[in-house]
Amino acid sequence: MLLTTGRTAARQAAVVGSLAGRTCKGRFRSGSLKSMATSAEELRGQSCSLLGGCSSETPKVPMDQLPQYLAALPGWQLADNQAVISRQFVAKNFMAAVKFFNQVAEVAEEEGHHPDLHLTNYREVQVVLSTHAVGGLTMFDFIMAAKLDALDIEYSPKWLKQNQHNLASRGAAAGEPAA
Repeated sequence: MLLTTGRTAARQAAVVGSLAGRTCKGRFRSGSLKSMATSAEELRGQSCSLLGGCSSETPKVPMDQLPQYLAALPGWQLADNQAVISRQFVAKNFMAAVKFFNQVAEVAEEEGHHPDLHLTNYREVQVVLSTHAVGGLTMFDFIMAAKLDALDIEYSPKWLKQNQHNLASRGAAAGEPAA
């Protein structure tokens, strides 16, 4: 579990406290926001749909907290502009990539938060998450990333061999035993 400094925790408590009971255009219910989920399991336990929909008033994750959330999500990369996170992999074949996209579609519809999906060279997959309404990263993005990490994926054997360490880290971050 990652710890925050007293100042960071106090700042987040103040932000959450100031938003408590307020809705963002009648959508984002900040009172439902769990403070500083620091594991993939904690993130998966939250729900974008229960927090309410995104709006231009949905709070961004503070820049100083991004590394803590990313530590819970090995394999996800923060873009240089710090406005998106992404994950890439090579699926076993075209149908495995399409199967993954269909699973993502189901989760995205259930959560009401939709990633950008890219398929190139018939099996190279990239998932990009950002909350477009705020032009940056919100809790919704990290919740979705954790839920997408829990999906079964048929990886390319060659890619899997080259990236075994990242996948073992992902399992450890999710509370699963390392392979």
